[in-house]
Amino acid sequence: MSQNGFEVVGVSSQGKELQDVQNEEAVQTVALEMTRTISPVKDLKSLWKFYKLCKKEKPLMVHSHTPKAGIVGMLGAKLAGVPIRLHTVAGMPLMEATGLKRKVLDVVEKLTDFSVVF
Repeated sequence: MSQNGFEVVGVSSQGKELQDVQNEEAVQTVALEMTRTISPVKDLKSLWKFYKLCKKEKPLMVHSHTPKAGIVGMLGAKLAGVPIRLHTVAGMPLMEATGLKRKVLDVVEKLTDFSVVF
């Protein structure tokens, strides 16, 4: 636990960047595989694993940053009963999508918004 009473756990797909965050920021990290593409089976697995992580760690807050982490993190945290959930929108892949992909992303965005508490 840090001096200010908070313990930060960084969660991301495995990679050099995750290890860099652990080393440079001196925080615990957890690798949780998330694809960048729409992949319903893999996405449900990620959601389940994140839900289980939240049930184990019992965080006060979950903060997500990317579209995939937003849906996995916000929905998983809501299902696990995390009281504070915050998603930061950075970038606009939704605005560039068309057709079926746009419709799927619209639904995902609504689910993310639904599970965020301000």
